[in-house]
Amino acid sequence: MSDTQIIIGLAAIVFLGVGAQWIAKRRDFPSLLLLLPAGLLAGNVGPLVDPEKLFGDTLFPGVTMLVGLLLFQSGLQLRVRDLPSEARHPVVRLNTVAAMLTLIGAGVAVRFIFAPGNDLAALAGAILVVSGPTVVGPLLDIVRPREPVGSILRWEGTMLDPIGATMGVIALNVVLANERGGVHPMLQMAARLGLGVLVGVVAGALLVFVMSRFLVTDQMEAAVALLFAVAAFSAAEVFLSEAGLFATVTLGLVVANQRIVPVARISGFGETLEVLIIGSLFVVLGALVEIDEMIDRIWGILALVAVLVLVVRPVAVGLSLFGTKVPTRGRLMIAWLDPRGVVAASTAAAFTGTLATAGIEADFLLPVVFGVILGTGLIYGLSGSAVGSMLGVRSDPPEGVALVGEAEWFHGFASELRRAGAKVVLVGADEGSEPISDGSGPLPRESIPAGESELRDRVAQHGIGKAVVDINDALTGELLTAALVEVLGRRNVYRVASAAVSALERTVATASTEVAFGGRLSTEEIASMASEGARFTALGEPPVAAAHEGGPDSPGRATAVAVVDSKGRVDLSPKPGTPESGSGSTTVFLVEGSG
Repeated sequence: MSDTQIIIGLAAIVFLGVGAQWIAKRRDFPSLLLLLPAGLLAGNVGPLVDPEKLFGDTLFPGVTMLVGLLLFQSGLQLRVRDLPSEARHPVVRLNTVAAMLTLIGAGVAVRFIFAPGNDLAALAGAILVVSGPTVVGPLLDIVRPREPVGSILRWEGTMLDPIGATMGVIALNVVLANERGGVHPMLQMAARLGLGVLVGVVAGALLVFVMSRFLVTDQMEAAVALLFAVAAFSAAEVFLSEAGLFATVTLGLVVANQRIVPVARISGFGETLEVLIIGSLFVVLGALVEIDEMIDRIWGILALVAVLVLVVRPVAVGLSLFGTKVPTRGRLMIAWLDPRGVVAASTAAAFTGTLATAGIEADFLLPVVFGVILGTGLIYGLSGSAVGSMLGVRSDPPEGVALVGEAEWFHGFASELRRAGAKVVLVGADEGSEPISDGSGPLPRESIPAGESELRDRVAQHGIGKAVVDINDALTGELLTAALVEVLGRRNVYRVASAAVSALERTVATASTEVAFGGRLSTEEIASMASEGARFTALGEPPVAAAHEGGPDSPGRATAVAVVDSKGRVDLSPKPGTPESGSGSTTVFLVEGSG
């Protein structure tokens, strides 16, 4: 390949991989629905991306290493202390009983539909066990199932990455046993498992030691954790192939569950490289699949998807959760969500290369697995919300309001919002400061999160759906505003206008977020009015039109700043005027002092 072709190919991988996830995130649907078609088109039109020529002999070892890094990230999510107690038993059974039933059911279906040997059918079944947080997480964000269903599905998806990959490695070792010769396949597997676990434990202990002795700066923690993950994978893989996956999973588990040093900053690895790794893998692996091969097997792929969705998953969930305390509607929801993700695709590609090197024909594996990923993604992605609503297990969208910044007037505003029936939390620089109380008790208060992962946790914890940001507060800054937009969406982040910013800055702020209070009040005006005795007041029915002109309930001019309806939903940019009588809404006014 020429230098120009190489540059175009590498650029296309990054552009398509990151761009597809960007668009999907903005439109709130699973990114794999764009990533898979992007990869298929990149490899079949032109081809724009030719992975085998682009990467040569490094392709499959590189894919395996990237899979190992994703498994490290998955291991970092497996904190046993975070799993709700009522979800622990179901999660264990789903990841043992249901996983084995899925392997058997998928393997039998592959055997009868595509007629490979029993060993290859079992290998395909093991690969199709894998679900994964990279597809389950975004889907759950859209479906919003109630607890404990949400936690069960999220933890099942996270744990199935390493478990499914482990099953796949076991099946691969069985298939390759004759090629390696001499040692029984289970002994080979035990050696790889033992070596991988040993290397992972040692690497985890060393990483914790390095961090506990402050031998790495805060800014370098994520990068050094990545270094240890690559080192652990490489050390195990050099001695025994496929042992590297065990090493990275073990490393993640050790680091996530120790209590010696905080590891919040290591999640930066997931927030940065994970997007690039997932996007690159899907585009590269999709480019390996010839569309003609998928079309030739289209009816078999459709049949396999139907069996997995309508038979294997419901039976596996039904048997594994029998006797548990999960409600029937919750079990039905769990039985309807089982998408496959990037680890299944990566494992299929890596194993196809290994089998080809060993002289074993397995051309069906990659197109079939990709077909299942696309098929299950479409079915669950398009129907998940409707099924959740039909079963009555969807939670209401979060309606809480976060007031972000250190503005003094936030305190009175928060008190009146809560009085009107809204859920509210103050977000400031110091969560250890004295609690702020009103007649209903202390107002919930949080510190400014350190990163997007922590921000998402705080948002979920408090049920926050909207945020008001004091644009004049340097502590909140553009970065936090951007993070809030990323988590809540542009239309749910409101910036209070500021007289201190330029016209250009005000235009940019208006374009990137909503404007609080309809732009009628700036943060400087509110602060000045508050210093002169203005107060926030929540007024319900009947409507008080006189409040705008100085009625008995408001001695000075009043400006409506928020409307809270009977369900606690908040309009932070109300139009001039008051709600109609009988609406059940409460209006929060900023009322000037009488003099």
